[in-house]
Amino acid sequence: MSRREPRSDAQWLSGFHSVLETLRSKPDSAKELLVAAGSQGSEIEELTSLAREAGVRVRTVDRRELDRVAGASRHQGVALRVVLHEGESLKGLLERFPPESRKGLVLVALDEIQDPHNLGAIARSAVNLGASALILPERRSAPVTGAVVAASAGAIQKLPVVSVVNLGQALERLKEAGFWVYGADAAGRPAWDTVFNTPLVLVIGSEGYGMRPLVASICDEVVSIPQAAAGVESLNASCAASVLLYEVARQVRTP
Repeated sequence: MSRREPRSDAQWLSGFHSVLETLRSKPDSAKELLVAAGSQGSEIEELTSLAREAGVRVRTVDRRELDRVAGASRHQGVALRVVLHEGESLKGLLERFPPESRKGLVLVALDEIQDPHNLGAIARSAVNLGASALILPERRSAPVTGAVVAASAGAIQKLPVVSVVNLGQALERLKEAGFWVYGADAAGRPAWDTVFNTPLVLVIGSEGYGMRPLVASICDEVVSIPQAAAGVESLNASCAASVLLYEVARQVRTP
């Protein structure tokens, strides 16, 4: 399974959490930290200390400079110039988690999620609810950008992001490696009636059309979220991912 070529262009991340998680989890990607003149406190001290430990240049600038590099984003007095290398290979992911370590392992695969805010929100839920990696198709999928990092509050920096040419083939490869594949769809079996076996991959479909038929056909089971009769038609992709990841985490952690 080939991987997406990493981008080499630098971009700015702004906001405390995005900067902090990047310096903690991916310090090699950081190039320069900007701090607003007059900023003080333990949070700023932690950021500058992490940056200097990583050999990252630290500059004090006025807020107009931060406003310029952050654009419309809230910078909270800090911005970090980074090169976001995305696209670990599927082979690399399987090597990261050898067979003896896969009990309870949860991966999240996104079938053409194109809204960066949805991608960021799903990544944040994935980290908080115990998932270990994200799998994204190369085409028709939001790439990992500064907007995604910000939407995830920096959480996506804590996850391996696997980029695959063909999601269906990647899921077949994971099934061969012993993973169960569960897809989210309103027509599926209610999640609370489903026993989630691990290691597993949870597949979330696109915002407009859900899972593609071929991807759905590869799933071992398709699951739905029971909703109140008076509810709206369906939850959006990021909300659905959060609910299903919670149910998976509940089952994994219950003896």
